[in-house]
Amino acid sequence: MTRRCFFAGAGLAVAAPVGWEALADSPDEQASSPAKRGPESATPRDVNLPEAALLSDGDAKTYLLVFHTGQEVMDGLLAFARKHNLVAGHLTGIGAISDAVIGYFDLQKKAYLRTPEREQAEVLSLTGNLALYNNQPFFHVHVALGLRDGSARGGHLFAMTVRPTVELVLTASSRPVRRKIDSETGLPLLAPQH
Repeated sequence: MTRRCFFAGAGLAVAAPVGWEALADSPDEQASSPAKRGPESATPRDVNLPEAALLSDGDAKTYLLVFHTGQEVMDGLLAFARKHNLVAGHLTGIGAISDAVIGYFDLQKKAYLRTPEREQAEVLSLTGNLALYNNQPFFHVHVALGLRDGSARGGHLFAMTVRPTVELVLTASSRPVRRKIDSETGLPLLAPQH
């Protein structure tokens, strides 16, 4: 059984409890996944790494992250966090995408039910956080998508391909926040330390 990224998906292999297999791929697995994301000479991390600007510096750094057509957001978020050694934070964003995979956690089954959205959609809202799980960056991201007919879909974000842009603001803290497996759900939940 492989470890899956509970968040976002942006996106990490260890033994895991029941229900874990239904989560998004681990960052390591996502980084080695087939490259529908670009030329064979480029790694998925390079291809999905967003353009970035540091908006503010200090104990908490705030970054503007801009993704472009064809980039995968969860892979790109993970690549950015690794490149900058980020250990905690939160993010928000908007944009538009060509497809996504969102999920709903079924408490009875202790697993995510995944729903592919295979049409152009507006990212009405994207919000999430970053923490460490097994000393690796780990994103938990939720999204609300606006469809052509005016309806909306939302849930836990596993994957999302940009078209034409997704614009995020990520505020990163220098103090690590960690996750640990919750015995009741099998999910890696935040474990604040004082």
